[in-house]
Amino acid sequence: MVLRKISIKFFGYLAFHNFGNRLFIKYQRSLLNEQKMNYFNLGLDRDKGLQKLNSVLEEIYGVSYSENRGMWSEHLIVFAAIATSERNISNILEIGTFNGETARILSALFPSSEILTVDLSFSEIKKTKMYAYETKNSQLILKRNENLKLLPRVKFLEKNSLLLTNATKSFDLIWIDGDHSYPTAAIDIANAVRMLNPDGVGICDDVYLDAKEGQMDGRSKASIDTLKSLNSAGLISYSLIHKRIGGYFNFPAFNKKYLGIIKKI
Repeated sequence: MVLRKISIKFFGYLAFHNFGNRLFIKYQRSLLNEQKMNYFNLGLDRDKGLQKLNSVLEEIYGVSYSENRGMWSEHLIVFAAIATSERNISNILEIGTFNGETARILSALFPSSEILTVDLSFSEIKKTKMYAYETKNSQLILKRNENLKLLPRVKFLEKNSLLLTNATKSFDLIWIDGDHSYPTAAIDIANAVRMLNPDGVGICDDVYLDAKEGQMDGRSKASIDTLKSLNSAGLISYSLIHKRIGGYFNFPAFNKKYLGIIKKI
């Protein structure tokens, strides 16, 4: 009874002084500073990227960037930072079209680039039972069509990404956001490395450092294992940056996701 009263007073004190929120704010500020340094080490400027991205998002959707909105994350800021850099991006490949938002944003960020976006047919997506909340009543297809219409430089290819094994085209920027588990993720990453131009950049979504294959929550070690293996073989160098900055997305540690930034050796 005494311990219970002490506990109530202690946590009441922390809540009254907003300790948890202040701790999260401090943590997020630390992550943001670390993230800016990650961009700098990649030769990119996060602040410029965010400014460019916001101008595009305001024009398309009438809103600014927020990592709490849908599937948005730091990958959009990375794209925008590349767009404001001196890199020459002529051909872009997106593995995993989803609802077409990313392809539409890429088209606005790189208006002179040709974009190829690849995804499964709607019936195959439904079979995987991924994104059930989006596949209901064909909402995914409706959103995808809305985002991709009137984009002459964007070509949508409805096929399994594994068929890219036979592709001969090369790309300056590749966004890898298909199936995140074995064996598809490993093959997608290997194909992306093969198709990257010598100075190209590959970006891999949802890299978990601590995961067990086959978990029901979608966590997989496929991406990090593949990146490590390709690096050990001397084929690539890679860096990891935070997928999101908010404390909610990074705590506890097993929740944390990264983006893998790939460069050919």
